[in-house]
Amino acid sequence: MDYSNIETFMVIAETRSLSRAAEILFLSQSTISYRLKVLEKEVGTELIQREQGKGFISLTAKGEEFKNIADRWMALYRDTEVWKTQKTLYELNIGSVDSLNSCVFYELYKKVLTGDEHMAIKVSSHWTVTIYKMIENYDIDVGFVLWELPYKNITCKPLFKERMVVISSSFSGFPEIVHPSDLNPDKEIFMYHGPNFQLWHDSLWKNGSDNFSTVDTVSLLNSFIDIPDFWSIVPISAAKKLLKNEIKISEIADPPPERVCYKITNKNPIPNKVRALDNFNSILNDFLENKAFNYIIK
Repeated sequence: MDYSNIETFMVIAETRSLSRAAEILFLSQSTISYRLKVLEKEVGTELIQREQGKGFISLTAKGEEFKNIADRWMALYRDTEVWKTQKTLYELNIGSVDSLNSCVFYELYKKVLTGDEHMAIKVSSHWTVTIYKMIENYDIDVGFVLWELPYKNITCKPLFKERMVVISSSFSGFPEIVHPSDLNPDKEIFMYHGPNFQLWHDSLWKNGSDNFSTVDTVSLLNSFIDIPDFWSIVPISAAKKLLKNEIKISEIADPPPERVCYKITNKNPIPNKVRALDNFNSILNDFLENKAFNYIIK
């Protein structure tokens, strides 16, 4: 059906007059009559009652019924025209460990939101094991984790490594380079950075004091690390994020293994997410080659 014919019928139904409809649409009355006949032929029934000598017209029973259909059809047509002019909205669900979200990828997310592609992202923080399960169950589309796990339906790709450092209050007097044997384990604020870090940590202090405090997010660590003489081992990205808060960064002699960040995705992505994943990967690759990112992890 043609929009102009439907529009003509709706004006006729509103005004109950062919001549008035012609005035409103800036058309001749013969054109109005022609459009109406074409529409009636399409729907296979008369829509108005044609009676001589009356100053107005009335709709047939089928015409009254078709008025509601035509109203919905025109609304759908207008919505379609608006939709045609809009950019496609790509949506991605992203899950990451807290320290990567808050200390590394926040700049990436800004680039996604302000890029040419119209993308909406939902970002959440979880433990590495939880992120794997969410990827497997299609609860999220992209995950950033700290170690590999044997999931046959998940692709795991290493993105970057970063060294571990000691952070402490700038009033504590820690040296520029500190050896683990010189650190007081009773003053540690412990953060878990994966199994390799845990093995290194346990080899040094497992047989010593177990009375160290623990936190599980960078924001919590920020609340305590300004206490004099307390210390924590964190990746350099987290240390730089906290640096503005009178925090001292000390390199570690005989350091723990570097922390590795992995990107994980489902090997069989949801079909309507493939384009969004491609766009995100392109933005991610540009981000990883950017000087600002290199500053964060170097």
